[in-house]
Amino acid sequence: MRLLFIILSLLFYASCGVQKDQEDGEKNLIPPPHINCPDGGDCTFEVIKNASLNLKTDGIGKLYPEITEGDKLVVKYHFKKDEVKDVMDAGLSEYLYLEFDPNERQIILQDKELQKVKMVYGRVCRCSDMGYYQVKQGNLFLFNRNGNLQIRSSFKVNKIRQVISEIDENINY
Repeated sequence: MRLLFIILSLLFYASCGVQKDQEDGEKNLIPPPHINCPDGGDCTFEVIKNASLNLKTDGIGKLYPEITEGDKLVVKYHFKKDEVKDVMDAGLSEYLYLEFDPNERQIILQDKELQKVKMVYGRVCRCSDMGYYQVKQGNLFLFNRNGNLQIRSSFKVNKIRQVISEIDENINY
């Protein structure tokens, strides 16, 4: 009986330890807080490994990004504006995509050089300036090391209203 109590106690203790390890592991999956997410919305980052960012055009000549299998890292930043209650078609999402070689440790680009990483900005809304645009004005500092990605960028797309125009993030992937 005493042996059974000891075994049950050990099993209970071990299961609590496993639960704690699982909880700690889940905490590591929570992305870091986003420093420069504009008020009134939510920002998310996605780092897609073994991918390629293809910039395509549709039947009427509008640009759009397509992510396919490849040998690069693709970063996708998404800002989603908080929904306005009782207002139809008030949704707004903005995106920023870029692609780079996972072996590159540091990238510093400015203006038209931003196309070396295929930087593209997207605005999805029920508005006249909806669409995707190549970013050719701004700067990018990217540092990539051991699954830690630091991105600092400010950018502007001419004649487009932008909510996001700066990114300053550290992302673990």
